[in-house]
Amino acid sequence: MPVQTLLPDCLSGLSDEVLGCMELRQDPLFHKIPPANIPYYVHESLQAGRLAAAAYKGHGIRELCRNNGLHYEITEASGKFHNVSFRAQIDFAKKPPEIILYASSLKGMQTVCQDVLGELSGTAETDLDLLVDIHLAHEFYHWLEYRDKVFTNEKLETIEVFKLGPFTKKSSVVQCCEIAAHAFCKELLDLPCLPNLLDYAYLIREMQLPAEEFLQQIDTCKLWI
Repeated sequence: MPVQTLLPDCLSGLSDEVLGCMELRQDPLFHKIPPANIPYYVHESLQAGRLAAAAYKGHGIRELCRNNGLHYEITEASGKFHNVSFRAQIDFAKKPPEIILYASSLKGMQTVCQDVLGELSGTAETDLDLLVDIHLAHEFYHWLEYRDKVFTNEKLETIEVFKLGPFTKKSSVVQCCEIAAHAFCKELLDLPCLPNLLDYAYLIREMQLPAEEFLQQIDTCKLWI
Protein backbone atom coordinates (compact mmCIF):
# COMPACT_ATOMS: atom_id res chain seq x y z
CA MET A 1 0.00 0.00 0.00
CA PRO A 2 1.64 3.29 -1.06
CA VAL A 3 2.02 5.99 1.58
CA GLN A 4 -0.17 8.36 -0.46
CA THR A 5 -3.06 5.92 -0.06
CA LEU A 6 -2.40 5.12 3.59
CA LEU A 7 -1.93 8.66 4.85
CA PRO A 8 -5.43 10.10 4.43
CA ASP A 9 -7.04 7.10 6.11
CA CYS A 10 -4.60 6.37 8.91
CA LEU A 11 -1.56 8.54 9.44
CA SER A 12 -3.27 11.92 9.48
CA GLY A 13 -4.93 12.72 12.76
CA LEU A 14 -3.00 10.21 14.87
CA SER A 15 -2.90 11.40 18.48
CA ASP A 16 0.27 12.50 20.23
CA GLU A 17 -0.30 9.70 22.73
CA VAL A 18 -0.34 6.99 20.08
CA LEU A 19 2.73 8.37 18.30
CA GLY A 20 4.43 8.80 21.67
CA CYS A 21 3.70 5.16 22.42
CA MET A 22 5.20 4.21 19.06
CA GLU A 23 8.38 6.01 20.11
CA LEU A 24 8.36 4.35 23.54
CA ARG A 25 8.30 0.96 21.81
CA GLN A 26 11.80 1.75 20.50
CA ASP A 27 13.28 1.69 24.00
CA PRO A 28 15.42 -1.43 24.54
CA LEU A 29 13.75 -1.92 27.92
CA PHE A 30 10.21 -1.46 26.66
CA HIS A 31 9.38 -5.11 27.35
CA LYS A 32 10.15 -4.48 31.03
CA ILE A 33 7.54 -1.74 31.37
CA PRO A 34 4.29 -3.04 32.88
CA PRO A 35 1.51 -2.37 30.33
CA ALA A 36 -0.45 -0.42 32.95
CA ASN A 37 2.47 2.02 33.24
CA ILE A 38 2.86 2.73 29.53
CA PRO A 39 0.42 5.68 29.56
CA TYR A 40 2.36 7.24 32.45
CA TYR A 41 5.65 7.35 30.53
CA VAL A 42 3.96 8.62 27.37
CA HIS A 43 1.85 11.32 29.02
CA GLU A 44 4.59 12.61 31.33
CA SER A 45 7.12 12.77 28.48
CA LEU A 46 4.72 14.62 26.21
CA GLN A 47 3.94 17.08 28.99
CA ALA A 48 7.63 17.73 29.64
CA GLY A 49 8.16 18.68 25.99
CA ARG A 50 5.06 20.85 25.85
CA LEU A 51 5.96 22.75 29.01
CA ALA A 52 9.48 23.39 27.75
CA ALA A 53 8.14 24.70 24.43
CA ALA A 54 5.75 27.11 26.14
CA ALA A 55 8.70 29.27 27.23
CA TYR A 56 9.88 29.71 23.63
CA LYS A 57 6.64 30.05 21.66
CA GLY A 58 6.73 32.83 19.09
CA HIS A 59 10.45 32.52 18.47
CA GLY A 60 12.00 30.90 15.41
CA ILE A 61 14.20 27.92 16.16
CA ARG A 62 17.17 29.36 14.26
CA GLU A 63 16.83 32.57 16.23
CA LEU A 64 16.73 30.54 19.45
CA CYS A 65 19.91 28.72 18.49
CA ARG A 66 21.71 31.99 17.71
CA ASN A 67 20.49 33.74 20.87
CA ASN A 68 21.60 30.85 23.03
CA GLY A 69 25.01 30.52 21.40
CA LEU A 70 24.16 27.10 20.03
CA HIS A 71 25.94 26.53 16.75
CA TYR A 72 24.51 24.47 13.92
CA GLU A 73 25.87 23.37 10.58
CA ILE A 74 24.10 21.98 7.53
CA THR A 75 26.57 19.69 5.81
CA GLU A 76 26.55 17.78 2.53
CA ALA A 77 28.70 15.10 4.16
CA SER A 78 27.18 11.65 4.47
CA GLY A 79 25.22 11.07 7.65
CA LYS A 80 25.71 7.33 7.40
CA PHE A 81 27.70 5.67 10.18
CA HIS A 82 27.94 1.89 10.56
CA ASN A 83 25.06 1.43 8.10
CA VAL A 84 22.80 3.77 10.10
CA SER A 85 21.73 7.04 8.48
CA PHE A 86 21.52 10.09 10.73
CA ARG A 87 19.66 13.23 9.77
CA ALA A 88 20.91 15.28 12.69
CA GLN A 89 22.99 14.91 15.82
CA ILE A 90 24.39 17.15 18.51
CA ASP A 91 28.04 17.12 19.49
CA PHE A 92 28.25 17.88 23.20
CA ALA A 93 32.04 17.55 23.14
CA LYS A 94 32.29 20.94 21.44
CA LYS A 95 32.09 24.15 23.45
CA PRO A 96 29.43 25.28 22.87
CA PRO A 97 27.73 22.11 21.61
CA GLU A 98 27.09 22.01 17.87
CA ILE A 99 24.16 20.57 15.94
CA ILE A 100 25.09 18.83 12.70
CA LEU A 101 22.38 18.37 10.07
CA TYR A 102 22.98 16.07 7.12
CA ALA A 103 21.37 17.60 4.04
CA SER A 104 21.62 14.42 1.97
CA SER A 105 19.62 12.46 4.54
CA LEU A 106 17.09 15.25 5.02
CA LYS A 107 16.45 15.51 1.29
CA GLY A 108 15.19 11.95 1.32
CA MET A 109 12.38 13.09 3.61
CA GLN A 110 11.11 15.85 1.32
CA THR A 111 8.75 13.59 -0.59
CA VAL A 112 6.67 12.78 2.50
CA CYS A 113 6.41 16.36 3.77
CA GLN A 114 3.33 17.22 1.72
CA ASP A 115 1.55 14.00 2.69
CA VAL A 116 2.11 14.46 6.42
CA LEU A 117 2.39 18.20 7.00
CA GLY A 118 -0.15 19.42 4.45
CA GLU A 119 -0.32 23.20 4.15
CA LEU A 120 2.92 23.66 6.10
CA SER A 121 4.69 22.01 3.22
CA GLY A 122 5.38 23.76 -0.08
CA THR A 123 8.17 23.69 -2.62
CA ALA A 124 11.17 21.41 -2.36
CA GLU A 125 13.17 24.32 -0.98
CA THR A 126 10.64 25.18 1.73
CA ASP A 127 10.21 21.50 2.56
CA LEU A 128 13.93 21.25 3.22
CA ASP A 129 13.85 24.43 5.34
CA LEU A 130 11.01 22.96 7.39
CA LEU A 131 12.86 19.68 7.85
CA VAL A 132 15.92 21.62 9.04
CA ASP A 133 13.77 23.51 11.56
CA ILE A 134 12.18 20.28 12.79
CA HIS A 135 15.52 18.65 13.43
CA LEU A 136 16.98 21.80 14.98
CA ALA A 137 14.03 22.01 17.38
CA HIS A 138 14.43 18.35 18.31
CA GLU A 139 18.12 18.75 19.09
CA PHE A 140 17.48 22.08 20.84
CA TYR A 141 15.35 20.23 23.39
CA HIS A 142 18.17 17.77 24.04
CA TRP A 143 20.49 20.75 24.47
CA LEU A 144 18.10 22.22 27.05
CA GLU A 145 18.26 18.95 28.97
CA TYR A 146 22.06 19.01 28.78
CA ARG A 147 22.30 22.69 29.75
CA ASP A 148 20.00 22.36 32.74
CA LYS A 149 21.26 18.89 33.72
CA VAL A 150 17.62 17.81 33.88
CA PHE A 151 16.93 14.85 31.62
CA THR A 152 13.37 13.76 30.98
CA ASN A 153 13.99 10.08 31.67
CA GLU A 154 15.62 10.85 35.02
CA LYS A 155 12.57 12.80 36.20
CA LEU A 156 10.30 9.79 35.76
CA GLU A 157 9.99 6.57 37.72
CA THR A 158 12.55 3.87 37.09
CA ILE A 159 11.61 0.36 36.06
CA GLU A 160 12.81 -2.93 37.44
CA VAL A 161 15.06 -4.64 34.92
CA PHE A 162 16.63 -7.40 37.01
CA LYS A 163 15.98 -9.02 40.36
CA LEU A 164 18.00 -11.67 42.18
CA GLY A 165 17.04 -12.29 45.78
CA PRO A 166 17.35 -9.01 47.69
CA PHE A 167 19.20 -7.37 44.79
CA THR A 168 17.12 -5.30 42.36
CA LYS A 169 18.49 -3.36 39.41
CA LYS A 170 16.45 -0.47 38.11
CA SER A 171 16.83 1.78 35.10
CA SER A 172 15.24 4.88 33.64
CA VAL A 173 13.39 4.79 30.32
CA VAL A 174 15.73 6.68 28.00
CA GLN A 175 13.29 6.90 25.10
CA CYS A 176 11.19 9.32 27.16
CA CYS A 177 13.70 12.01 26.14
CA GLU A 178 12.82 11.38 22.50
CA ILE A 179 9.08 11.59 23.13
CA ALA A 180 9.58 14.89 24.94
CA ALA A 181 11.75 16.25 22.12
CA HIS A 182 9.04 15.35 19.59
CA ALA A 183 6.42 17.15 21.69
CA PHE A 184 8.68 20.19 22.07
CA CYS A 185 9.19 20.31 18.32
CA LYS A 186 5.49 19.99 17.55
CA GLU A 187 4.51 22.79 19.94
CA LEU A 188 7.29 25.16 18.97
CA LEU A 189 6.74 24.82 15.22
CA ASP A 190 2.95 24.39 15.33
CA LEU A 191 3.10 21.05 13.55
CA PRO A 192 -0.10 19.05 13.03
CA CYS A 193 1.46 15.92 14.54
CA LEU A 194 4.51 14.64 16.35
CA PRO A 195 7.35 14.71 13.82
CA ASN A 196 8.17 11.02 14.22
CA LEU A 197 5.19 10.44 11.92
CA LEU A 198 7.45 11.66 9.13
CA ASP A 199 9.85 8.82 9.84
CA TYR A 200 7.12 6.19 9.57
CA ALA A 201 5.74 7.72 6.39
CA TYR A 202 9.23 7.68 4.91
CA LEU A 203 9.85 4.05 5.89
CA ILE A 204 6.51 3.02 4.38
CA ARG A 205 7.22 4.92 1.15
CA GLU A 206 10.67 3.32 0.91
CA MET A 207 9.09 -0.09 1.58
CA GLN A 208 11.30 -0.55 4.63
CA LEU A 209 8.21 -0.88 6.83
CA PRO A 210 5.15 -2.79 5.58
CA ALA A 211 2.04 -0.65 5.93
CA GLU A 212 0.16 -3.57 7.44
CA GLU A 213 2.80 -3.96 10.16
CA PHE A 214 2.59 -0.25 10.93
CA LEU A 215 -1.19 -0.45 11.22
CA GLN A 216 -0.87 -3.38 13.63
CA GLN A 217 1.56 -1.42 15.79
CA ILE A 218 -0.83 1.54 15.82
CA ASP A 219 -3.73 -0.66 16.91
CA THR A 220 -1.63 -2.15 19.69
CA CYS A 221 -0.57 1.26 20.94
CA LYS A 222 -4.20 2.42 20.97
CA LEU A 223 -5.03 -0.47 23.27
CA TRP A 224 -2.17 0.39 25.64
CA ILE A 225 -2.97 4.11 25.70
